[in-house]
Amino acid sequence: MRWLQRVKQWFQPAPIPVIVVGTDIASYQLTDALRNSRHFQPLFILNEEPWHHKTYILEAQLRYASELIALVERNKIKAVLCVCATDYATIRDSFSPELNQRGCQILLVEGNRLPDRHLME
Repeated sequence: MRWLQRVKQWFQPAPIPVIVVGTDIASYQLTDALRNSRHFQPLFILNEEPWHHKTYILEAQLRYASELIALVERNKIKAVLCVCATDYATIRDSFSPELNQRGCQILLVEGNRLPDRHLME
């Protein structure tokens, strides 16, 4: 029976690497839901507090927004997920052209819904 589970794992697509913006409760809940999903892997959380820099929440490292493009390039991030419309507008206005060039989307995720995986493939 174990061999069947291993064979299934070979054919499952790898989780999509994403970044979550913010450390408020809604962002935390989104990160937790992404982590518990087999479709997504939240690698980083954007936060501007200096005492949080390079610490971890739910296995995702906290980084500054100024590091976003480098993180996307080095880790092949497919999407930046925002739960707040203000964060979404800020990231879109500051980084949209660079993220688009690198094949990374900026998505507003509302109501604790996980994004559609097929939009990122």
